[in-house]
Amino acid sequence: MIQMGNDEFILYIRKKNDKCSLTNDQLGKMIWIWLMNKKHKGQKVNDKPEPAIWGDTAKNVSENGLPKSATQFKFNRNLLPELYNYLDELAVM
Repeated sequence: MIQMGNDEFILYIRKKNDKCSLTNDQLGKMIWIWLMNKKHKGQKVNDKPEPAIWGDTAKNVSENGLPKSATQFKFNRNLLPELYNYLDELAVM
């Protein structure tokens, strides 16, 4: 099992395409659904989002920039290639 958060996934998406029109809330929900489905069997680490690794005062924190907090997940590390393929799809939306 590996632990990663939506902050890391959204950072990847924003770096891949800074014109992605989806908000952080939309991206977070779509990633959450993908990880938590029966096939992928991810687990939320906490009930509340944790502060993002860059903090809430970074100048690029915004609804279409970087999130100030993020849900953390535990999941099988073998899912990483498939997950990043999915993140690539989200980046072009």
